[in-house]
Amino acid sequence: MRPPFATLLIAALATACTNNPETPQATIVATDSTETPTASTAANGPQVIHTKDGGRMEGMMTNGARTGTWLSYFPDGGIRSRVAYVNGKEEGPSEVFHPNSMPYYTGQYWQGITVGEWVFFDPTGKEVKRVVYDSSGVAKH
Repeated sequence: MRPPFATLLIAALATACTNNPETPQATIVATDSTETPTASTAANGPQVIHTKDGGRMEGMMTNGARTGTWLSYFPDGGIRSRVAYVNGKEEGPSEVFHPNSMPYYTGQYWQGITVGEWVFFDPTGKEVKRVVYDSSGVAKH
């Protein structure tokens, strides 16, 4: 089970970008996903999604699914979250930040399931709690 606010925040804020050394960043043109997608851009390539609060999410889509690291930004450009995806599911490290750039929480996903140790911080960077999840996403303590 994910922390309640983590589920909402990750679903709403996850963003991505990929780092493919064979593709120079200057040649990548992101699709603005808030516009009506065309058949050729809807399922593949870089995406930019504008959030209601004026921020944005960026990442790569492959066959209609999020892949790689998605990044989310606050309206002022500061990073809001960094979440890894494989075939449309969260997979690997996840980091969410307070508006002042301090970590809010960090943890891991496995096939879309919250697993392992998640650490939560207050806006000053002080750790406030740790939660350990088993392989099925259930908090151990």
